[in-house]
Amino acid sequence: MPTRTKHTENKEKVETFLDKELIRRVKERFAREGRTISDIIQDALIKYNEAESTKPELRRAAVNRFCSRPFNLNTREINDLLN
Repeated sequence: MPTRTKHTENKEKVETFLDKELIRRVKERFAREGRTISDIIQDALIKYNEAESTKPELRRAAVNRFCSRPFNLNTREINDLLN
């Protein structure tokens, strides 16, 4: 569920430089959706942080599956390893 960042308690101000064209497109989209740029950035950071915590585990599992029988993988298993 998208995050709403109306309240500023427990928040920290962060400054950064981003591509002007990207910001223009994002502003158009979040205006249509009734969200703020803070909402968008917070959601992106939450997703990034969640994905980062699981990637090493998935990589280890993929290596173990591949190394255990590298030439006996079916198409689904190859796609799983690539994704």
